[in-house]
Amino acid sequence: MTPTLPSGDQASDQDNWDNGRLAHKRQLLTEIILRNRLTALVVDGDTTCRVLEQLLFHSYGVQTQGVDNGRDAIALIASGVKFNLIIIDMILSVLNGLEATRQIRDMGVHCKMLGVTACSGESERQAFLAAGVDVFIEKPLDPEHLVPILRELDGQ
Repeated sequence: MTPTLPSGDQASDQDNWDNGRLAHKRQLLTEIILRNRLTALVVDGDTTCRVLEQLLFHSYGVQTQGVDNGRDAIALIASGVKFNLIIIDMILSVLNGLEATRQIRDMGVHCKMLGVTACSGESERQAFLAAGVDVFIEKPLDPEHLVPILRELDGQ
């Protein structure tokens, strides 16, 4: 069933959130991804969040690997796997996101890191930034936050 507007109301062009721009932006991002072959590590202890974040990246052509705790993220990076982007949740089992971020930076990893969490207070933001993330984002990760970061990575 198609939703209808109350009688007399017409949808305006401003109500149409896409207007073809989304398809154009997706095309540009696809070109960036293909040119750079971007990769991302998604570190999130919540399986649903991790899968959704990986699907979001896949929709832009970014290859991902996902792990559910900080220790596994450290081990993967220590094995020599390189990423353009690491997305790490604050609340993780085994080794939390703050400590994992510190250890990743101590290993000499300089790729872009995004700290994501459902805990959106100023103290959480400051702690994550002090640990070494480049950007702090309140969950959920969405295209509005991701697209500018992917564009930024195009220059690297």
